[in-house]
This record gives sequence, structure tokens and C-alpha cells, in this order.
Amino acid sequence: MDRLQAMQTFRAVVEAGSFAGGARRLGLSNAMVSKQVARLEEQLGVRLLARTTRRLHLTAEGERYLRGAARLLDELQELEAGLGEQRGEIRGKVRLSAPLDFGVRELMPALQAFEQKHPAVRLEVALEDRRVDLLAEDFDLVVRIGELEDSSLIARRLMTMPMHVYASPGYLARYGTPGHPDELRSHRCLHYSLQRDGPSWTFLVDGKPQRYRFQPVMTCNNGRALAEAASRGMGLVYKPAFLGEPEVARGRLVHVLDDFVTRPLGVYLLYAERDLMPARLQALIHTLCEYFAEEKG
Repeated sequence: MDRLQAMQTFRAVVEAGSFAGGARRLGLSNAMVSKQVARLEEQLGVRLLARTTRRLHLTAEGERYLRGAARLLDELQELEAGLGEQRGEIRGKVRLSAPLDFGVRELMPALQAFEQKHPAVRLEVALEDRRVDLLAEDFDLVVRIGELEDSSLIARRLMTMPMHVYASPGYLARYGTPGHPDELRSHRCLHYSLQRDGPSWTFLVDGKPQRYRFQPVMTCNNGRALAEAASRGMGLVYKPAFLGEPEVARGRLVHVLDDFVTRPLGVYLLYAERDLMPARLQALIHTLCEYFAEEKG
């Protein structure tokens, strides 16, 4: 038995959550995948997976073996990628984290442009709105929106993102159109629950930024859902233009309080300084910066 192939098969089964899923990932038959894992367990003399009728569970020995096997496989991939890059090939894995809505609507076209140039690079993309720790969680790149914290990370601006308050025509017909941020207290506001400074929106009043707090009628951790709620007349929402403008074009939303909207938010690419940055990472950074400079400049 090829021990390396068996390790890869075992890892694929665990990541997929089933033998069938692992087989699909590897392009092998279910029987072949099951046989390889069974032979691996036989050679090691331990049970790696506890099998039930519904799902697989890692045993304690399986968890330990998976950690070691994953580390070895990743190191081997890095070694092979490094040798390939010495021959002028761009290959290997890059791990990227980005906010969910921005990743879906804005980042994917840029990654498509990168994939067309460098098809041998494997991208692992995590889309989530929490602020990931690039170093602790072993990401190569992180997309961050808004003000940046002081850190040792390098920040490259990708674009600026206009912000607007939106409401549906039906909502405004029912509740009236606010003419000043002070009037938000009497309106139904929809709040993005992952906003770090709580239920509040900041506006420019007399040339100075002022924060206006409110009691939301609904909170949600997803920007697309809030834009949809506003489109259905459920309240006012303060969101990036890439979420609101498509609904404006459809006539489902209109701008509100535009005279007071603050400056656009910055969208940044963060990464750690490296003495010898892999060519694949350099290529992705260059492609993303180039794409957003052309598309959003």
C-alpha cells in the first residue's frame, strides 16, 4: 500500500465527512477509498474512524494521526510548490479570508481572474464576517473593511466602498422620509449585529462625524438579509453600495439622508511581512490589487 496515498485518502474522508464524499473528492470508487482506510488502520494497528450508520467519528488515535498526517501532507505540498516555483511555475496553496457578502459579490470575480492566470494554485477561501487572526489561524491573506487596528501586518488598499442609508418606497410612504439623523429615533432601523460599536450609524453633521444610536427593530448577522428586509419595507438600513445599488436599480430601494453620509470605507488586503514570499502569494496580491484598481478605480 502507498502510505502517502492512504494518508491523503484518510484526510479526504475526514474533511468530506464520509467515504462517499472522500471518494468524490479523489475521483475514486467508494470501495477503493474504504479499502485504503481499512488497510491503513490495519498497518497502524489502531482504529482511526468509528463508523455508525449515519456518520463517521474520529477516534482519539484518529485525531492524533490526522494532525500529523495533515502537517506532513501540507509540508510536502509546500516543498513541491517551492521546487516548482524555482522552475518558474506558480503552484501551491493560498489561504484567504474575507467578509461574506464582499467575498460573494466582489471578490469572486477577482479570484476568477487569478485562477485563469494561475490554474495550478489551489485557493482555500473562508468567507465569514468575524475578524480572523491572520497569524494565529494560518491565513496568508485577509480582506478587511473599515478602520484598521494597529498591527505588524502590511495593509494594501484595494478600493473604497461607498455607504448609503436605504429604504423602500413603500416604507417611506408609510413612515415618512427622515430629513436629519436626529429623526432616526422615530424610525424603524435594521441593525447589522456584527458591527463592533453597537446599534449606531455615524453621519457628517456640520462637517463633523457624529454617531447616532438607535433601538433596532431587527438585528441580523448578514448584510444581504438586511438589504432584503429593507427592500421589503421592514425598515431603514445602512449598507455598502454593492449591496444596496442593485436593489435601487430594481426600484426596490432608494437613498435616504445622502447629505449626511460619511466618507466611503476602505477595503484592505492584509498580510504578514515575509523575507521570502512565495511566488503564488505575490501573484495573488498583485492580481487582486490590479483587478480592483481597474474595476473600482
